[in-house]
Amino acid sequence: MTWQDEKSPSVVGEFRIERRIGAGGMGVVYLATSPSGRRVALKIIRGDFADDADYRARFRHEIKAARQVSGAFTAPVVGADADADPPWMATQYFDAPTLSQRVRESGALGEDAVWQLGRGLAEALRDIHRAGLVHRDLKPSNVLLTEDGPRVIDFGIARVLNAEPLTRSGKILGTVSFMAPEQLNTPREVGPAADVFALGGVLAYAATGQGPFDADTGAPPIAVAMKIVQDDPDVIDVPAGLRSVIERCLRKDPNGRPSPAELLALLQAKGMGAIALEKPRETTEAEGVATGPGLRPRTRAYVLSAAAVIAVAVPVFIQAIDVGGDPGGAKGPASPSTNASPTRTTPAVEPVAAMRPKGWALWEKKPTTTEEFRAGVDLPACAANGDVLVCTETGVIAEGINSASGQVVWSKRHSNESSRPSTIVGFEGETVLVHDLDREELVGFDVKTGDRLWSAQTSAQTLVVQKSGVTTVHPHVDGTRIDRRNARTGKLVASRTFPAGEWHDVFSGGDGGLYLLEYGMGEGFIASVAVLDTATLETKKVLATFDEDPGTPVAADGKAVSLVLDGKSITRINKSDGSVKRLPLQDALRGTARLQGNRLYVSRTDGMLASYDLRTGERNWTVATQGESPTRPVLADGRLYSLAGDGRITCVDPATGKILWQSAPRRDPNTSFTVPHDTRPEPAVLKGVVYAGSTTGSIFAIAPPAA
Repeated sequence: MTWQDEKSPSVVGEFRIERRIGAGGMGVVYLATSPSGRRVALKIIRGDFADDADYRARFRHEIKAARQVSGAFTAPVVGADADADPPWMATQYFDAPTLSQRVRESGALGEDAVWQLGRGLAEALRDIHRAGLVHRDLKPSNVLLTEDGPRVIDFGIARVLNAEPLTRSGKILGTVSFMAPEQLNTPREVGPAADVFALGGVLAYAATGQGPFDADTGAPPIAVAMKIVQDDPDVIDVPAGLRSVIERCLRKDPNGRPSPAELLALLQAKGMGAIALEKPRETTEAEGVATGPGLRPRTRAYVLSAAAVIAVAVPVFIQAIDVGGDPGGAKGPASPSTNASPTRTTPAVEPVAAMRPKGWALWEKKPTTTEEFRAGVDLPACAANGDVLVCTETGVIAEGINSASGQVVWSKRHSNESSRPSTIVGFEGETVLVHDLDREELVGFDVKTGDRLWSAQTSAQTLVVQKSGVTTVHPHVDGTRIDRRNARTGKLVASRTFPAGEWHDVFSGGDGGLYLLEYGMGEGFIASVAVLDTATLETKKVLATFDEDPGTPVAADGKAVSLVLDGKSITRINKSDGSVKRLPLQDALRGTARLQGNRLYVSRTDGMLASYDLRTGERNWTVATQGESPTRPVLADGRLYSLAGDGRITCVDPATGKILWQSAPRRDPNTSFTVPHDTRPEPAVLKGVVYAGSTTGSIFAIAPPAA
């Protein structure tokens, strides 16, 4: 009897079966609901395998592996029982196609979408490998294209690094078309590099609709295996820039392939500001997002970030971090200067999103371009500094906007109305630095007049503005180059090049300092943190070295440099003596985060916000904002702001977690939105007013009406 003939059970565990949605390997997958109505993907060991001790052990292993890497790039496990009859595992359900379904139904992805897919999968592999696992079966049917980016599923044959494989005989496990040569020759010795090889094949498939080692229709698996071991990959139809990255992944020698961190660098180099994963509009529930300040889709996750954006495995970002206030960490942030009433006892809630001349919505600026707005691709973004508001949108390099009225003060436009919005890198005095993604230029504008002060050609992946200068990092296959320019004049004041085999990046955490990060090429994590001289870029002092992953930098103050590891712990480097302290975070959430003083604020994809005390690791508070897929929380004027995927903004008291006000959703109901939450621009905040972009292409200003 085949699995199609098996009778579907009505209830498994606490979950009620709705319908069968697929099968493969040793399991059948159902759509099911929990007692509260939560939808899950329920995998059950098929009847003909349930009594087999080896398969039951493998399923138990799959449950453990999936739980280890539950996070931003996988389907979180919500329940499992390997000893039940039948054994089962429930994971979060995503109403999204697999990559194979998407290509089969709509054809190959566009080039920009493949760059975006590659970045998401590289980060996924980084997290999987950090958890001590090798997936071993990465393929198009194991990649879900969700609104928040790709999700890697099916850990049925994953194995723990440095452990004996379940199949001791050396039996080959996996899908031949995407296997690495060593997976075919020595399956018991497969390591992380095999997953990178598979990723290269997946990207080639996404770009062309066929695998790089596909054989003729009907050819036996051994024919494909021989092509993988002996032949060069067929990637002639892959766009040139993408092809060079894929070819590195598909090298026969596993030692010659990039690590996920290195791969992320290569993918970011040409994928800056790329379009999000494409999905047919008719199959996707309409979803919008209002976005905001300064940060356009990231140019690299730290390792590699756009305009000094940092991603921690969770991801964590760090541009414009405010490390002021609360110097001792004992008192809450100062009261804000906002028009929200200080005597209000319940949250102020905007009833609708209709734009009105008075009340919540102060103004709305319609799109400048006459081109059709492409939600998820061309989201407007704003950044604020003092009383200055600068925004970008489709067809516009940068524009100064009157924050009170929404009137455009000055505007610098592209000749092509459909050009992508730029990235606002940051402010320095009377200068705003903008990265023109279409022309690959770094441009300095006068914030008051919009005069173009200077420009320089750059494809930098990291850009940091501080101490009257802008520092750019240009990683490439032959090494890394770091340049520093005067922010006002653009004059190159210092440059430093690192040879091939050395991987570096820079970090600025809010204390005015500049730090050099050296990554272990074989490990993909930070091996050392050093202080750089901002004038010469020379190394002044190595603060600390690491032989295990310390995490990703999130902030620096007068005393320490702080790093977050997978949302689980904080690593603090004492700047005076280089001592290192690692503090576990209790009951920590995984999500985008911001650090201020002795508090870490984390925003999870389901809208849950939490605060942690960095002195003890204890959680101070949690609050459900009900706004899914939020950007990183923004701290301004003693308030914490969360911008959700549907455009609603939640204002929270960072000392208590109390919701002070919440706006209504703002989105185009006829447009799907697919940009992952960690790549969306954050909102800008000036004196209690929040400025953001919406999926309609508009920029709006909003704040609760005065009581």
